[in-house]
Amino acid sequence: MLDVVLYWLPLGVSVVIGVVLFLLLRREKKARQALETKFQAMELVYKNARQQQESLTKQFNELRAGSIGMSQKLAELSQRFDDVVDKQNELEMHDPDGRLYSRASKMVELGADIHELMEECDLPKAEAELLLSIRKQRLVR
Repeated sequence: MLDVVLYWLPLGVSVVIGVVLFLLLRREKKARQALETKFQAMELVYKNARQQQESLTKQFNELRAGSIGMSQKLAELSQRFDDVVDKQNELEMHDPDGRLYSRASKMVELGADIHELMEECDLPKAEAELLLSIRKQRLVR
């Protein structure tokens, strides 16, 4: 009996080793397939992320160009506004009546009454009343 066992032992061990190798190879093949599937999914994610990054970069560059243009336009408008203010101040200096009305307007803002306006600015009563009523309307708003 021992002879029979020793006779079949190498064959049995070989069969067991063959089955184990087969199972290991099958498991390795499934693992490789799973890794390949994950790799393909990662490539797709990377490709989509790259496209999105390129799109966002393009949008950013467009926004940057637009903001530079707006900045230049605002600087131009600011300069024009400063020029208008300078011209307005220049006109006020050359117009003596305008200076009186400007002074009267400031006095009204400081709380002057009709008599003060008439005396200090040489305004008729109707014009002094008009300035006061305009001031009151502005306060109501």
